[in-house]
Amino acid sequence: MAIMPSVQDEQEDRVALREGIRMRARKRQRALLGALVAVGAALLAPSAQASVTPSLNLDQSAGTQAGATHNLGLNLSFQDSPTDSPDNLVINLPPGLLANAAINGGGCLTTTDLSDAKCQVGTGTVNADALVDLNLVALPVDVTFDLVPPPAAGDLAGLAVNFDGTQIGATAGIRVRPSGDPAGVGLTLDLVLPNNLAGVPIEITGINSTFDGLRYPATCPSTPAKVSVSVDSYQDLSVHSLSAPLDVTGCSSLTYAPKVAVSVAKDSSDREVSVKASVTQGPTESPTHSLALGFPGNTLGVNLSAVRLLCGNVVTDKCTPVGLATAVSPLYPKPLTANAYLTGTALGPTLTLVFPPPFPLTLVGNVSLTGRSATFADLPDIPLTTLGLTFNGGPEGMFLTNCAPGHGAASGTATDQNGDKTASASVPYQVSGCPGPAAKTRSSRRAPAVSTPTESGAKTGHPTLRFRVTAAGQGAKLAALRIKLPHGISFVSHREGKHGAGLTVRGVKLSGAVAKSVSLSAGVLVIELVKPAGSVGFTLTGSALSESSAAVVSARSGKARGLRLTLTTLDTQHHRQTVTKAIKVT
Repeated sequence: MAIMPSVQDEQEDRVALREGIRMRARKRQRALLGALVAVGAALLAPSAQASVTPSLNLDQSAGTQAGATHNLGLNLSFQDSPTDSPDNLVINLPPGLLANAAINGGGCLTTTDLSDAKCQVGTGTVNADALVDLNLVALPVDVTFDLVPPPAAGDLAGLAVNFDGTQIGATAGIRVRPSGDPAGVGLTLDLVLPNNLAGVPIEITGINSTFDGLRYPATCPSTPAKVSVSVDSYQDLSVHSLSAPLDVTGCSSLTYAPKVAVSVAKDSSDREVSVKASVTQGPTESPTHSLALGFPGNTLGVNLSAVRLLCGNVVTDKCTPVGLATAVSPLYPKPLTANAYLTGTALGPTLTLVFPPPFPLTLVGNVSLTGRSATFADLPDIPLTTLGLTFNGGPEGMFLTNCAPGHGAASGTATDQNGDKTASASVPYQVSGCPGPAAKTRSSRRAPAVSTPTESGAKTGHPTLRFRVTAAGQGAKLAALRIKLPHGISFVSHREGKHGAGLTVRGVKLSGAVAKSVSLSAGVLVIELVKPAGSVGFTLTGSALSESSAAVVSARSGKARGLRLTLTTLDTQHHRQTVTKAIKVT
């Protein structure tokens, strides 16, 4: 039977062991430890009863406010068999409980530096029993936890156990669980615990850790989410699993004020358009759980040619994206991008956003072709300051326009992670690349004023027609006028000019202006003014007009009704207006 050492001997052994770990085992100690390894190997031989029994408790004394950052204590203890020690340790954080990978400007993800606290994300004590002089000596080791580059492709980051500038054991992988994982989208830590330090066999009995600045979830379910742990041992591959509830409070106090922005640009050579929509939020707001974007109205239409880009399987098929999604999070140092694919069927299309690792998220939205809308539900609890979606233009772009009109309003409706707040907005947009509306002034938008044309002398067959035209609005004046007579009344034309090439009408009198020319073209009288005028009175005398016998009979019988005079004006701003007025026969 081994003789138990004195308290003084035990303290000296601890100091010697710590010094050996710190100095990477000096030459004299290596010789001693080499002998101990041989003895320890025999003592730690496999046993049928070898196993560990873990227990877990959380320390949330630093706070439980939803969406805020708190330090979280995670204390593990292992009841080991005499010859065993925990090996593979997996810690699953619930969705929304996230570490900040953007500390030190993101430099921790590219360079390992254990010499300072820039990348420190926690502290702790590793409790172990070390075999010294054939006796187990309790050896608590104070450590820090440091964020380091990812140990494997696809990992978000790595976690190093740092003892006074020296890493203990292998780098733990921190990965984001993918969409569809039974544990939900969240963080998983994969650790391999050592069973020796500097060649000295050890049995880890506990890890008391505090992780700094974890961002808490934005949901407060009645049944709390749980931190779960699974562990096996060096002598027993059986996995032991356990969990502890994570209390989250104050979800309803989180602000939620997302803002939607939309821009649309028409292709220069076709009717297709590119569409950009973005949702922005503050970094401390509750993230969005569901989002619906729509483009009602007739400004945008669906391009049926885009159906050719329908993707059967975004994983195995070589599909062509219909757009691009971008996401910016305060917890990651660079923007994330995803391809957007048209999926589903032609009758039931969906839009699938595929983000690559280290955020292996696949977000699927339902698409309404008739409503020109897309709805995404079950978005992960990850704070985003920007979530953008761009639909490509080109011949196979999702949307097209005929620029009639060249503007519209997009609709957006979003719900927060806790499900108790909803925000809706209607966002106007212009389609860039559409022809701009013709410049209009107040005068061009209003027709000129025309007094009621009055015809006298119709019963005698020598009619006289009188009316006045006044330009509309300010700034514009009359420059020319075209007069078209009703059936039964015509202009009396005369040849004039060299060889009688032109037709004119005599007996046309103006008040308020002087005629530059009076001519007849296809039965329509055209009058140009010498100087533009704001108001001009017109008198067409009997020498200018001719009346048919049927019209005379109608006038004599009092049945001359339904006669209408059509006037087309041209003003000094080059705007044309046509006005039709009923003629009053006296």
